[in-house]
Order: sequence, then C-alpha cells, then structure tokens
Amino acid sequence: MRSRPARFLCGVLLIAASFASAAQAQPKALRHFGLASAATFSIVYYQGFKLVTVPKPWPGATSGFSYLLYKKGGPIPAPSLFPQARRIATPVSRVVSFSTSYIPSIVTLGETDSIVGLDSAAWVYDPTVRARVAAGSVIEVARNAVPDVEKIIALTPDAVFTYGMGNEWDSHPKLVEAGLPVVIDGEWNENDPLARAEWSVFIAAFYDKEEQAEARFLKVRANYLALKAKAAAAASTSPKVINNGPFQGTWYVSAGDSFMARMLADAGASYAWADSRGTGSLALTVEAVYQKALSADVWLNPSLEAKSVADVIALDPRFASLPLVKAGKVWNSNLRMSPSGGNDYFESAVIRPDEALADLVTIFHPELLPNHVFVWYRKLGE
Repeated sequence: MRSRPARFLCGVLLIAASFASAAQAQPKALRHFGLASAATFSIVYYQGFKLVTVPKPWPGATSGFSYLLYKKGGPIPAPSLFPQARRIATPVSRVVSFSTSYIPSIVTLGETDSIVGLDSAAWVYDPTVRARVAAGSVIEVARNAVPDVEKIIALTPDAVFTYGMGNEWDSHPKLVEAGLPVVIDGEWNENDPLARAEWSVFIAAFYDKEEQAEARFLKVRANYLALKAKAAAAASTSPKVINNGPFQGTWYVSAGDSFMARMLADAGASYAWADSRGTGSLALTVEAVYQKALSADVWLNPSLEAKSVADVIALDPRFASLPLVKAGKVWNSNLRMSPSGGNDYFESAVIRPDEALADLVTIFHPELLPNHVFVWYRKLGE
C-alpha cells in the first residue's frame, strides 16, 4: 500500500498533467487555407504540436480527417487531446505517394530523397524521381491500382500520401486497417486552380516546411492573378473553346463549374459549356459536340496521345472538315512527357497554375505574351 505522501504526490502530478494538457489544447495560431472552393484545410498551432484538418476530402463527404503532428523525438501529446486525430511525428523522412501530383510539392521542398514508394512509376515525369526508381531507391507499391500492403509496411513509411473518393474503389481503408500512417490529401477536390496549388502547403506541414511552401505559393498566386487581370483586359474578343475528345462513342467535356472551366475563363476564353452546372464532366454524344465544334475557334486536349492533326482526324474522319482543324487551332497539353508516358501537365502544373495559365493566355491572346515559351501546351502539327 502506498504511503499518504506518495498518494498525495501522485495526485499533484495528475493535476499538473491535466493543467499541462489544458495548456497544450489552447491554440496559439491558426492558418486556414483554401480559396473559393468547398474543400479546404487548416493548420492550428498548439504548444508542442500542430493540428492539420481536412474537413471535406472528397465531394459529398460528411466527415473529414485530422492529423496531430508533433516533433520527432519529442513528447507525444496526451491521448485525450484530439483522440480522433492520427498522430504523426515530423519531419517525415520516408513517404509513399499515391499520386504524381504530390511529387512536385515534395521535390520543391528539397525532399526528393524522402520518396521511397509510388503507386505506379510509369506515370511519373520528374527525372530525379525516375532516376531513383531506376536505381531501386523508390519502389512501386501497387498493381492495377491495388496497393501491396506488405510492400508498404516493409518500407516503414512515416506517411502515406493518398486520396479518397468516397466509394468502393478507395484503397485507404485497407491501409489504415494495416496500421499505416495514412494521410488523405484533398487537392483533387478543388475546382479553383489556386486553391489546388495551395495544397502544397498541406504536404509541407508534414516536413515542418509550411512557411517555405506558403511563401512560394504566394508568388505563384500573384503571378496568376496578374495574368488573369491581363487576359480580362485583352482588346481581342474571347475565342470560343471546346475541349477533350471522344472515347468509345462518348465525348466527356468539363462541366461549367469545373477546374478546367475556371482556368479557361481566367485565361480570357469563351468556353462552350460555361453555362452548364457541375464540377465534373458532361457525357455528350460526338454529334452534339461536333455541332459546337463547327463554330469554335480553339480545340484543347483532343486526346492524351495526339501529337499531330493526323492523330486527331484518326479519332473520327469527320474532324478533317472542322474549320478549326483546317486552321490548325488544335492544342494539346502533352509537350512534356516521360518515355513511359508520364505527363508533366498532370504533375507540375498542379502547383504552377500561373505557368499553365500563361500557356492558355498565349493560345487565346498571343499579343499579350509575345515572348512566352510554352511549358505544357503544343500546337499540333500536320
């Protein structure tokens, strides 16, 4: 049996611990991210840790995810503090990425070597990451979009960056069940190009480099807004634009509230389906889009592989008679491709919407940026 002094001392320590926990739970600072979009994230700073929250990780989500980040080697916050939040020690030094769009955020932080696993290396463009794959320093951890849980566990990652869609195709529940440090990134859920780029700060928080990422983002944002203002003031008329191409008899175009529709509007274009509602795609017949194409001025992204007008006509012989095809007004965002088919537009353009916008502004209003060198878009030749 404990003596009275021992029991008294234990009580004092418990009271002191409760006061310490209460002090820890008082926020010191708040950073709230995300622009004009439904999905955002926040970073709240406390004594000894920070809380990163993703309230809406996918469209229609009724709950989100939280991550309690504490210093590696330091004290782990009390279990009573935000018990639903996943605890992750930072800075992370070994990560697995389930999307190529996360890679630029990591690379620009100078943390390329922290990537130890990828879902599929074939779609990666970044040369340094591909070199690490070739050297065996980065391994593929999924086959046919199904994660190899044992491979991932063997890598002992500090974080597994992935995404969710809220359906039966989600792989993250299986990864969580295996006890892996899963981090759900909601970047793809954003319909504002700047809000999507701002998720680079979310990833940076796990490296304790969010201030560096935020400073970089603010420069991108300033560039983007300046280009948007220049396009809005353009003297020339807004060209009518169609996008994408047919696939197995159906032509999927971006809906009027989508990410692509926003970029086209910011670039000073008149998008053919700007008045439609929705943030995803519209499934249309080839005939319906063809009628729009007859009066359109520019065609963007007819297919992932197209590098010439001949490739576009091969999709449907009727396209040869379209005025914009005859005039050579067809462009594709596949200028930067890796030998295995990785398209840098779907990788780096996510965090550089200002450069993507510059490409589009030059296509629609070439007089505004006469010295622009295209980064992702190419004009399809014969």
